[in-house]
Amino acid sequence: MIVLGLAGHVDHGKTALVRALTGIDTDRLPEEKARGMTTDLGFAALRLFAPRASAAEGAAQEATPHARPRTFISQAAANQDPARRDSLPEGSPLDIGVIDVPGHERYIRNMVAGAWSLDLALLVVAADDGWMEQSENHARVLSATGIARLIVAVTKIDKVSRERSEEVKQDSLRRASTIFGAQAIAGVVGISALHGEGIENLKALIAAEAARIEAARLGSPRSREGFLFIDRIFSKPGVGRIVCGSLVGGTFAVEEEVIQSPGGEILRIKGIESLGKAISSISGTARVALNISKTKARTARGDLLYKAPRNSSQYYSGREFIVKVEELPYSTSPVTKDSEILKKGGEIEVAVGTAGRIGKIIPLGNHPWYRFSCAEELAFPSSSPLVLIRHGGARIVGRAWAVFEGKTDRIARRKLAILLADLGNASPPDAAEAIRAAIAPQPQKDSGGRRGDPILDRVPTEDSNSDQDLTIDDRVVLEPSLKKAEKRLREAGRHCIEYQNTVNANFRTTGKAQTPALPPRKDLDRLCALGIALPLDRNLFIHRDTYTTLVAAILKNRGPGQILEIGTVKEITGFSRKFVIPFLHRMERDAYIKREGERRIILKLV
Repeated sequence: MIVLGLAGHVDHGKTALVRALTGIDTDRLPEEKARGMTTDLGFAALRLFAPRASAAEGAAQEATPHARPRTFISQAAANQDPARRDSLPEGSPLDIGVIDVPGHERYIRNMVAGAWSLDLALLVVAADDGWMEQSENHARVLSATGIARLIVAVTKIDKVSRERSEEVKQDSLRRASTIFGAQAIAGVVGISALHGEGIENLKALIAAEAARIEAARLGSPRSREGFLFIDRIFSKPGVGRIVCGSLVGGTFAVEEEVIQSPGGEILRIKGIESLGKAISSISGTARVALNISKTKARTARGDLLYKAPRNSSQYYSGREFIVKVEELPYSTSPVTKDSEILKKGGEIEVAVGTAGRIGKIIPLGNHPWYRFSCAEELAFPSSSPLVLIRHGGARIVGRAWAVFEGKTDRIARRKLAILLADLGNASPPDAAEAIRAAIAPQPQKDSGGRRGDPILDRVPTEDSNSDQDLTIDDRVVLEPSLKKAEKRLREAGRHCIEYQNTVNANFRTTGKAQTPALPPRKDLDRLCALGIALPLDRNLFIHRDTYTTLVAAILKNRGPGQILEIGTVKEITGFSRKFVIPFLHRMERDAYIKREGERRIILKLV
């Protein structure tokens, strides 16, 4: 499936255009009917068919007669082998999910919620009004969310002269090219939704673009990890809770488990529906409805559902982040106060997927790195850009990329600022890796006949000179105020050592891991940040060495493809079912095993 989204100024005819394309009225709420204005996301479905390659080029040329032929498809397509097929066979069916977003500035957050998952965007500009303020702002949202391919639809051409229609088409093409780059514009089409003029030309251009995107997707390796931001929730009698959203990046299947975040609760997919049909599995990008198991915590719009990732850095969930901010480089109207927010910091709104939070953004020195904090936990993939919106307004200030999640104190932030200044304009992935490497516990050499301990060797001792023994990167983690914190950190480290020694002793003598009392939660949070402790769920933690030892014992004399029974894990670890299930979930998240129905299949060994 291809996901197509319509954006543009209020009352420029987006909903009427969706109705002309699909026959579906996306204004579903009573207040939308009363106002004649879309206030929330609307959804429709469209089926087209792949055209001949020559017809596809003709559609693009007809849509943009003054532009040179364009071969740009998408970022995914750009990475393909040049010899690959750049379209589907003629007549191949193309299922297209259509998202209609609200145009009024007060609903700009809902617009972001509709734009994040799009494969292709349709920017709507009315011929009578021309390019307006929200045309600009919606274009900036599409740019901030990384849209790679765009069609400009000039509507209401029946209301103006042909000269005016051509003038608006050329002006809209110029402005859109300024924001997105000329290579991203698939074409400009004049349309009258009322009389049907231009609709077939638009369908032909959509079909040509959709065929190219689908062909590029088929030629690309598919990620196993899919994710979905929830945008609708409802209950169905006799079925239970249904959540809807756009699936991106991988495959969801019935009976598979997904993680709901914030919260980290494990849910089971009981049923899947897409395009009005019940199915057993679906691959992204696609609009989908999921029947999920009952949750302990509240499920809300903006929650993230995802399959267990191969590594924990693929997703963030928290209230405080280090981010790299990018001001949007292209704008066709003057920017006045936006740069002041980024220079001085202050209240700002962040939108990612269908989630949004109000928080504070504070510069970390004179470079593009900032600290963003919010009162409510926010979850999102690390690869997703955060759209920055002026608080109390609708202006898009820029976008940001998270590189670190976790609470930091004043001294830690000072040290991080030094590290980030050294990183300069490094890419977000490189910066994230550098920060993780800086705060990860380092292996210690043996000293005085004693085996170096990854915890104890990083905790200050009574007779140590902390400024000499700790590196800057160590102090980033260990200092709130180093002198005041030494005693507490020593106690936390020794407590964890005692905990680890007890577990290891039990495991060596009995072959079972029995868990003594855990350290205080504040110490566990710090040990998790150090990579010493691992969370199994919100209330269960395990030492990394113990986890690795147990996993190795469980997988000993077994191989990939074999079935792992719960009873076997209980016997080896000595855990009750209360602890075994979270432990197995952790193994799934680390890709040691995968769940198929009630069975767990081994994927790899230690």
